[in-house]
Amino acid sequence: MNTIVILLLCALVSSTSHAANLQEFCVADLKGPDSPSGYQCKPANRVTAQDFKCTLGPGISIPDNVKIYPCTVRQVHSLNGLGISAGRVEIEKGGSFPVHTHAANEILIMVKGEMTVGILTPTRAFVNRVKEGELVVIPDALQHYLVNSGNEKAVAYATYSSPNPRIDFLYQILFANNVSTATIAQTTFLEEPQVRRLKARFGGTN
Repeated sequence: MNTIVILLLCALVSSTSHAANLQEFCVADLKGPDSPSGYQCKPANRVTAQDFKCTLGPGISIPDNVKIYPCTVRQVHSLNGLGISAGRVEIEKGGSFPVHTHAANEILIMVKGEMTVGILTPTRAFVNRVKEGELVVIPDALQHYLVNSGNEKAVAYATYSSPNPRIDFLYQILFANNVSTATIAQTTFLEEPQVRRLKARFGGTN
């Protein structure tokens, strides 16, 4: 038993020492290439206090009536290698955040208003009405949507288990590409006129 405990302690020390990577942080040098392990470290004499702060910019508008304010490694360079990031989501009254996925686990924390959050699986949808002060967990890679189900602008903060989580919208995957209309209709059970209309809306071709 003592031998097992010693081996477990040695493994723990080894893993935490590796995680520390012999330095306290690695601020991203965005001039270099990104890689699975992150960006190269910026020289210590070039690190500033701003590298640890996220200032919400003008935001990114997406349909319908949604703005997102990302705080990823590209905005907060000290997130490099930490495996986390965050963002702010604002949905106007009556608006919705279309079906999408992230290559990361997500926790959505409501700070104003109310959202209906639907998490989709092949056999079942898990739908919650999330109010101010509540949060919902969205596991990695599951399709999900957000709808403002309240009477005012809905605001939430999201945290992710990735320093640079990608947003993959279902409508872009299906209709913003160059796959032929006939093939998409055949493989999605939609009618060709519907596919053509959606391709025209989202910039698809062919």
